[in-house]
Amino acid sequence: MNKLILTFSIFITPLAILKAQTLNYYYGNLHAHSSYSDGNKDSATSLLTKPIHDFNYAKNSQHIDFYGIAEHNHLNAGMVSKANYRQGIRDAKAATLDGSFVALYGMEYGIISTGGHVLIYGYDSLLIGWDNGLFDTYNSQYNYGTLWKTINKKASSFAYLAHPTNSDYDSIYYKTYSASYDSAIIGSAFRSGPAFSTNSTYSNPSTSSYITQFNNALKRGYHLGIGLDHDTHNSVFGRQSAGRLVIMAPALTQNDLFNSMKCMRFYGSDDWNAKVNFTVNGQVMGSVLSHSGTATVSVTVTDPDGESTSSIILFYGVPGSGFNPLTLTSNTGSNTLTFTHNLANNTKYYYYLKINQTDGDVIYTSPIWYNRNDTINIYPPVCTFTSSSSLVCPFQSIALTDNSTNAPTSWFWSMPGATPSTSTLQNPVITYNSSGIKNITLITTNASGSSAPVTKTITVNTCTQIQEDEPENNMFTVYPNPTNSSVSILFMDDLGNYNVKLVDILGKELIVKNNQKTNSSIDLKDINEGIYFVIITDSNNNSFSKHIVISRN
Repeated sequence: MNKLILTFSIFITPLAILKAQTLNYYYGNLHAHSSYSDGNKDSATSLLTKPIHDFNYAKNSQHIDFYGIAEHNHLNAGMVSKANYRQGIRDAKAATLDGSFVALYGMEYGIISTGGHVLIYGYDSLLIGWDNGLFDTYNSQYNYGTLWKTINKKASSFAYLAHPTNSDYDSIYYKTYSASYDSAIIGSAFRSGPAFSTNSTYSNPSTSSYITQFNNALKRGYHLGIGLDHDTHNSVFGRQSAGRLVIMAPALTQNDLFNSMKCMRFYGSDDWNAKVNFTVNGQVMGSVLSHSGTATVSVTVTDPDGESTSSIILFYGVPGSGFNPLTLTSNTGSNTLTFTHNLANNTKYYYYLKINQTDGDVIYTSPIWYNRNDTINIYPPVCTFTSSSSLVCPFQSIALTDNSTNAPTSWFWSMPGATPSTSTLQNPVITYNSSGIKNITLITTNASGSSAPVTKTITVNTCTQIQEDEPENNMFTVYPNPTNSSVSILFMDDLGNYNVKLVDILGKELIVKNNQKTNSSIDLKDINEGIYFVIITDSNNNSFSKHIVISRN
C-alpha cells in the first residue's frame, strides 16, 4: 500500500515520548511551474527561465523551507522534452540544502477540461503522459483509474489533488470508495492560486475554497489531508501571498517531507508561520488509529508573530457514511481547545479543525481517524532499527534489523536508490550501486496503529562521486551484462559528444575514451573479473552511470 498510515504513541516511557513527538514545522508550496511547461511567463523581465533559477529565488522568499515545481506533463501546456523534465530533477537536487531548503520537482498530470489536474511527486525521474515522445510511462489522459494504479506501483510516489471540482478525476466524489484510489491520493488543496499573480510582496492572497470537495472525499471514505497551493506561473515563487502548505516532519529532507505527506501530516494555512498541534488521544494529525476508550481531542495554536485566534471549530464525521461532517464543538477567543467525544464502542469517526485568526486568516488541518475498539489495549510501536554497517562500498550487502517495541506485526521500509528500494520484511538485506549518503526509513505497525517514521543514513563510498540521472537510469544501455570480453553502449537519446570511463569500485580509472559521437563499445579482455562502473559524461558535464559485472566462469 502506497499511503503510509501513521500514529504516534505518547503512553510508554519519557524517552519514547521524546522520540515520538520530535516533529518540526516546515512551510512551503508544492504547486508552481517553470518555463519547462507554462511558467516563467514574465521571463523577459524577471530573467528567470529554468527550475534552478526559480528554486534559488524561492529559497530567498520569507518562510519558505521547501518549494515544489510540478510541470504540466503534456505538449499543449509547454512540456516539449523529457530531457527538460530530467533536468528539472537535477536542478532540484542542486538547489537543495538539507536542513535549510529542499527543492522538489514533479509533474502536474491532466487537463482541466477533461478530468482535472493532479500533482504527482516521487515517481523517480520518469514522466507519466500520453503525448508521443513525452512519456516514460503511458497513461490515457482520461483514465484516472489506471493513473492511481500506476502511482501505487512506486512506493515513493503520491498524488495530490489540485484545485478540484466536483466532476474531476472521473467523478471520484460521486463513485463508490476505491482502496486503490485511496492508496494513491494523499491530499487535496483547500485554496489554490492566484495562479497568474505578479505580486512579490506577499499581499495577493487566494480567496478560493475547495472544502466542499474535501468533505465529499471524506464522506466517501477516503483518507486524505488538506493543504494550500500557489499554482505559480510568473516569477514570484513564494511571494505572491503569505499562504503556506505546512508539513510536520522530523527533519528538512526530501525523504522526510515525502514520508510526512504520505502520512497526511500536513495542513493548509493562510498564515505563513502558524503552528497547530492537534491530537486525538495523543496521536497527531493524519493518524488512523484503533484503541479502547473515548476520544480526547487536544488543540494548541501558536503564532510566532503574536497573532491571536478568534475561533477554533472541531468538525467530525463518519467515514464512508455519505454525509457531510458536522460541528462537534467550538470555542472563541482562545488558542487552545480540549474536548472528549464519548463515542460508542465499535464506532468510527474522523475529526479536523478550522481555525480562524483575528486578522481573517484561516487554517484547515488534515483529519485524524479514530476507531473505538475496546478489545485493543496495546499501543502503536515505537520504531527503531540498526544496520550491519553505516559505511559500505557499492554492492556490499547491508543487513537491517528491526528493534521496535510494542510488538509490531508489519513493517514498511523505504530505501530510495537501494535494491530493493522498499520492503515489508522485518529484517531485509539491501545493496546500493552508487555512492553518496542514503536515507533508510522504517515504519512499524500493530493492531493499534503505526509508529512515527525513523530515518537513518548509510554512507556508500567510492573515491569518486557519480551523478545519477535516475534510479532507473534509461539514458543508455550496457550489454551484455554480465560479460566476459566486451560491452556495447547504446544511447536512448542523442547526447552529442560524450566521454566514457570505466572505473573500479574504488574510483580508479581503468579505461578512458573521449569525444565519442555515436554508440560505442569497450574492450575488457585485459580487465580482471569483478564489478565496475561505466560512466558517461555529456558536453554539459552531466554524468550518468551503470555498473557492469565481468565474469569468465
